[in-house]
Amino acid sequence: MARRALIIIGAIILATGVAAGAYWRHYTHTPRYALQQMALALKAKDMDKFFNYLDLKEIINNFVAASSEDVQGPEDPKADDLNKMAQKMRKQFAKQLLPKLFEAFDQQIRGAVEQYLGKMTKAQILAAVAAVSVAKIEQQGDEARVTLVDPRSKEPFRFQMYRYPDNDTWKIIAINYEDAKKLAQRELNLR
Repeated sequence: MARRALIIIGAIILATGVAAGAYWRHYTHTPRYALQQMALALKAKDMDKFFNYLDLKEIINNFVAASSEDVQGPEDPKADDLNKMAQKMRKQFAKQLLPKLFEAFDQQIRGAVEQYLGKMTKAQILAAVAAVSVAKIEQQGDEARVTLVDPRSKEPFRFQMYRYPDNDTWKIIAINYEDAKKLAQRELNLR
């Protein structure tokens, strides 16, 4: 009878271990896990690990696309031919030059991000960790839309993530342009 009880207990322990392992395997391949790893890297000031979860080139490309729309502005239907031509040239300039400009400054952009993140206080880092733990994540296949809420200002900060199939890692690929503008304006006013 004791042997049978030990076999049942062993089977329960084994089944629990297998279930926990399967859940852990699944969890470590989710956007939330990637965000938590970023937060832990930020807390440890491990910028190389932090940047493992960013596709900086894609972020810049998506940011340039959104910002070039802002630079271009709406077309003026009442404009004369010369102004229409100037608008078209401005659009072409924004589409052609801005991506090359940002690509040339890739390392400087990374350095600026590292410098900004390095100056964060412990309270700001803890707020970021807390925001990640309650982030709203809408996942559809290999893409996810994430919304973090700033605990002080209650402003949303939205971005997109993508799961790269080669290493099954989630990375941030796009940041909401309007949210980034608001954050930059708020930070420039504070400093």
